[in-house]
Amino acid sequence: YKEKHVGSFKLSYYNEYKSYLSNMALLRGAMCRLPKHNTIRVFSSTSEYKVPGTAEFFEKQKNLGRPMSPHLTIYKLQLTSGLSISHRITGAGYGALLYGFALLTVTPQGFSHWINLAETYAPGNGLMFAAKTIVLFPLMYHTVNGFRHLFWDLGKNLKIDQVYSTGKITVAISLLLTLAMVAAL
Repeated sequence: YKEKHVGSFKLSYYNEYKSYLSNMALLRGAMCRLPKHNTIRVFSSTSEYKVPGTAEFFEKQKNLGRPMSPHLTIYKLQLTSGLSISHRITGAGYGALLYGFALLTVTPQGFSHWINLAETYAPGNGLMFAAKTIVLFPLMYHTVNGFRHLFWDLGKNLKIDQVYSTGKITVAISLLLTLAMVAAL
């Protein structure tokens, strides 16, 4: 093996891994031997190893009341980020809903039992309109926004003003489709 001295640590590399190691690999996973011990220590990004001055830096940031790293609380929610997050949430939500309905089909009573039960305990027209709107709007939004993403994949409407205008159009079309679907059901 080949040895390299860095600071007070002697790093040992095996020849077959030599081509895979980079500067970041030295900090995240390179094995080294402490000078006075026969123990092997593995460094990772979560290791207690610190670059000199790191502890003082973090103490200063803490005293100044600064967060460890930028977090959602320092950002203003924009239309583009809100629509992106909404697209992901509605996709995951409807995926979970689809799996839930699929599980209802394998229950001993079958899926039709659950539909009959829902119709039996259905609330009045006003509440049903609201419930249908709450259920259908995310589906319509996710579908329309999916087409918007397909246009992006084709390289269309990628300028910032176009992204904002298509975002507003997406929400408007989703709302109109939702109201049309709820009225038809």
